[in-house]
Amino acid sequence: MSHSRVETQFKMERVVPYFQPIMNLRNNRVWRYECLARLLGDNEHIFLPSEFLTIVEQKNWNAKLTYHIYEQSHRYCAHRNIPWSINLSENDLNDESLVTWLIRSHENTPTTLFGIEISHTALQKHFAVIAHLTENCPNLTIIIDDVSTSSAILTQTLKLKIQAIKLSGKMINSPNIDKKALIELVELCKIANTKLVAEHIEDKSTLELVTSMGIDFGQGFYLSSPSAIV
Repeated sequence: MSHSRVETQFKMERVVPYFQPIMNLRNNRVWRYECLARLLGDNEHIFLPSEFLTIVEQKNWNAKLTYHIYEQSHRYCAHRNIPWSINLSENDLNDESLVTWLIRSHENTPTTLFGIEISHTALQKHFAVIAHLTENCPNLTIIIDDVSTSSAILTQTLKLKIQAIKLSGKMINSPNIDKKALIELVELCKIANTKLVAEHIEDKSTLELVTSMGIDFGQGFYLSSPSAIV
């Protein structure tokens, strides 16, 4: 659909969270839900972030969108006692007022129900922010997304006691999968007592590969599609 048509239909109140579970592959139970932004368009059309984030960025509404998804997700998950996470972008991590709000909102939280996901790329640029968050919000669940290899900064981050890292879907689904790199990440997470999640599990063969490598958590359409309700 053209950018102009998306822009015509874009309203912040039409952006809602869809919930995709991260599964414990050992017992087939949900560990937590990732809250994904979706735009509800006309005629029940659902727009993905790739179709409307350009509009958000043009209007400088990045923080506004993050607050909105947080509030919508919190309203749905909190009273249901559902573990949930939202994604923070590099723009979010650059926003001092947003980071301050996050700390003030969760520095005394007694549970690990709420969490954030940030990309490995963002981690490399904003390690100090993540360290600051772990220091001030010990019960905040932190997940590092889109990891394709071990790195010095990732090893350093695991020492902060983050809860999980997610393997890049490209790494898992590559025809020339680097099993050595995968084994290194599995061992690294075991030593740190950090969950390792395989993303983009889209078929049975990928699931079998993941479990054969000793990866106990997974996410993908083969396990469950994002849904408006849990």
